[in-house]
Amino acid sequence: MARTKHFVTRKGSGNRTDFDANASSSQAAGPTKTPTTRGTEGGDNTQQTTSPATGGRRGPRRARQAMPRGSQKKPYRYKPGTVALREIRHFQKQTNLLIPAASFIRQVRSITHALAPPQINRWTAEALVALQEAAEDYLVGLFSDSMLCAIHARRVTLMRKDFELARRLGGKGRPW
Repeated sequence: MARTKHFVTRKGSGNRTDFDANASSSQAAGPTKTPTTRGTEGGDNTQQTTSPATGGRRGPRRARQAMPRGSQKKPYRYKPGTVALREIRHFQKQTNLLIPAASFIRQVRSITHALAPPQINRWTAEALVALQEAAEDYLVGLFSDSMLCAIHARRVTLMRKDFELARRLGGKGRPW
């Protein structure tokens, strides 16, 4: 609940001036442009100025933007990292391959065409599946080792130097 100042008005109080009586009666008739003044209780000489236009509040009034009724409700937003951890748990439970088969086969064929002699241009389905499983296993291991390198450096962001260090320490890939 917001903190607001509440002014207590006592009926039958003899302390009211003619100005206060006129202001309160004109307030009932409608808002006026002249501010009304009320003295504070306690006898000090400070006065607070309030305006009927602002509803007794000081300062400019913030207008709330009206949302159209036909607009959709904003989707719930999780804290950063929550969805990533959920996806990690989800993909660790799965046993299917993560790289799409068509794009992987296309890459295998392009590499075969570039590096192998022209007589070798056909692959069996079992060989492609075995090659894809081995490639994904290698990549998962490389990513986990790289993440350990980043955590060791007190970071949570993977960088190129983490991959290079993981490959160098693990003996994976070309030697340095």
